Amino acid sequence: MLRNLLSFGLLLTSLGVQAQDLAEKLQEKLTQHKQSNPFEKVYLHTDKSHYLLNDTIWIKAYGVLEKGMEILQATPTVPLYVNLYSNVKREPVVQATIKLEQGLGWGDLVLPRELNPGNYSLIAFSSRSALAGEQYLFAKDIWIGDIKDVFIPRTELDGTLNVSLFPEGGDLVEGINSKVGFKATGDKGLGEAFYGYLLKNEKDTVLRFESNPLGMGSFEFIPEKDARYTAHVKSIQSKWKPIQVPKAKAKGEVLHVDVRSDELQGIIEVNSNSSTDKNMLLVGISGGKFFWSESIKLENGTATIRFEKDDFPPGITQITLKEETGLPVAERLIYLHPYAQALVEFHTDKVSYNPKEMVNMDIDVMDEFGVPVAGNFSVSITDTKQVALVPHATNILSHFKLGSELNGLVENPYYYFDLKNETAEKDLDDLLLTQGWRKFSWKRLADERNKSIEFEKGLKLSGQVKQLGGNPIKEPHQLTMMVNSYFDFPQVMEGETDKDGRFLFSELDFYDSVSVFVQAYLSADGNSKSPKKNNLIKLDDKVEKERPEKVISGIPVGHLKELDFEYIVKVGEARNMMEQFVLGQEVLLQEITVEASSLTKPNDSRTLLYQGKPDYSVPVTREDFGYANAIHFLRGRVPSVQVIGDVFSFQHPPTVLIRGGTITGNASGRAQNQSNPIFIDGQPTDVLMVMNLNMIEVERIDVITNLANRALIGGSAYINILTKTGNPGADLLEDPRQGQGNDLLFTKGYLVEREFYIPSGEFKEGTPFTQDFRSTLYWNPNLNTLEDGKITISFPLNQGSDSFDVILEGLSSDMEPVFGTFSIKK
Repeated sequence: MLRNLLSFGLLLTSLGVQAQDLAEKLQEKLTQHKQSNPFEKVYLHTDKSHYLLNDTIWIKAYGVLEKGMEILQATPTVPLYVNLYSNVKREPVVQATIKLEQGLGWGDLVLPRELNPGNYSLIAFSSRSALAGEQYLFAKDIWIGDIKDVFIPRTELDGTLNVSLFPEGGDLVEGINSKVGFKATGDKGLGEAFYGYLLKNEKDTVLRFESNPLGMGSFEFIPEKDARYTAHVKSIQSKWKPIQVPKAKAKGEVLHVDVRSDELQGIIEVNSNSSTDKNMLLVGISGGKFFWSESIKLENGTATIRFEKDDFPPGITQITLKEETGLPVAERLIYLHPYAQALVEFHTDKVSYNPKEMVNMDIDVMDEFGVPVAGNFSVSITDTKQVALVPHATNILSHFKLGSELNGLVENPYYYFDLKNETAEKDLDDLLLTQGWRKFSWKRLADERNKSIEFEKGLKLSGQVKQLGGNPIKEPHQLTMMVNSYFDFPQVMEGETDKDGRFLFSELDFYDSVSVFVQAYLSADGNSKSPKKNNLIKLDDKVEKERPEKVISGIPVGHLKELDFEYIVKVGEARNMMEQFVLGQEVLLQEITVEASSLTKPNDSRTLLYQGKPDYSVPVTREDFGYANAIHFLRGRVPSVQVIGDVFSFQHPPTVLIRGGTITGNASGRAQNQSNPIFIDGQPTDVLMVMNLNMIEVERIDVITNLANRALIGGSAYINILTKTGNPGADLLEDPRQGQGNDLLFTKGYLVEREFYIPSGEFKEGTPFTQDFRSTLYWNPNLNTLEDGKITISFPLNQGSDSFDVILEGLSSDMEPVFGTFSIKK
């Protein structure tokens, strides 16, 4: 890594920066860099660690932004993209978008029936993190399928042990005692415990060393001049393997940092084999903030600095040793323990419960001093007998404080925060010796060309206009785009292409499945629009992001033994019975539909107000595409409907009368009154929006004057304009818009927030619904504590279990991560 830092030192040298003001210059430049390039972190809390086929993944998303300030901020990113990948295909099997508001959002993914059992990766990313690189994506591995068949990571017997060596600070130097970190992985990229010997010149044994269970550790030795060092390593399942130790430099400095031997102080040692005394600078960076520096003088090749741990911020700190010119010489990551974690206490109204019994629970969130904490949290409660709880898996605390800071996979990250783990501090120090930091580098700071990546404030739709035949257009074209959704009014927007015909509509806001219609036109004057025919418009489909190259870790087999597999078999039988019941109902419904197909038409949700039976219905044919809009087309076609005014004027739109009533709207210039409404695909709209709708998109116009149907909307007669896009049974294989300067796209917006179903506990006897074997008993993604730090929830247990696990995750009002667990077991 140090080889990549030279450019920054050369930059400072060229600026003539002196030793006395080097620290101030570094601080100023880092502050500017952090303000223009803030660091974004995203985390997903899911209701459980593994799922059945055809299950639902419930998700809460958290996003924060680090700008070098004391307190984190909510990310301004709005669309958070969530993809589910299998471990055998590059394309996502599920794509969804969660809308973040103030860094918070939630939704659910319904798993497709056709998935195969196996390991899957849930990947979350913003447009910003996707551009920054794969290491900035959030990734979580989950098992989908029967838990009895779960994938067990293993190592093959031959040639799978990979060991890497990492000298502390960056380099070995001849004649100076040096610490070397090591890390081993097996065939799945997971940590592999091993042991080995360090040999000099392939004959003299210098020392023996051994890793921890995660395949990491460290040793110390003094490299001798002209000596060659080799580590010979072996795991239980592999053969002996030689590993070449990095060659020691003839001249240089070694940086050593000790934060474990003294409870209150940290020790920094700098040693050099140079014969001359020299001045150097130590710099400390944490949370993207330059917070500490100290000038040192090497006398007789050594200098020792002590610092108070309380003066350093908790968490990861990057300590860099620099020359007087600013050139980085050595670098080290440290983590100051213990990190002051928030405390979460759970209180239930009983010590133990019977199956199906109601549980009342109080949750208190407080800081390390017992002061209540306000914040936003998500809580999941699962059946202990069905869902494997992995104690050291990624959670919001370990991700924001550790995993998001480092390159590569951090296995069992909560292992380093577990207060019961006596070796956590040493193991974390070894982890930071071997795992690179991804958040900040001096090289990037020195790159003046480095541009800030924008935050995406909404959804985007883009495309291109070309001449019929594919040739480029010769002038910019104006555009009208209409987004139809069942969850909101139609959205109409206007824009313009660039000189190449490309266009982009950004900061859009729509939910679930929508249809998008775009029309290109030329404006003859300020009051009229002429559709531009003999043009092709192509809306861009959603880009499928390929699966990142990453490790599939699966569920450690050691935790599966806690499950009750006899109970799981029983649950599976009940689930199969339920599926057979549902399948039987579907078959019965299909039979009824077939028998009645000659008498009725399929239901159309757009016409539910009048049960699909309008008083007048006027279809649109190809011959009608020449009309300017639906209002123009409607004139003179229905006896009870009268159109008054200029059907081409957007500044003074026409008036539509139905038996004397005037259809008005916000854009009509007339105040709202109790007159007749107008709809597009069953959604209320106004005349101006109808005028923006191209006739090629219109399927038919229904007019409703019957008193019984009018009663449903207050007694007024109304018209309903039905589009081809909104028709659930439309056949669009032959698209009449080809070459007409239009295009149609079906896409998806943000996930619709659905409420998690919790049964009331009352079931009708004799039906399959009396069997309640839910694996997730409770899920709530939006629980808030006020100044008292309290949450109260209630939920029923299922009929098969009397034990459960509770996980609370979230962010305090100061954007600090909070994690807590609680279990009641039989």
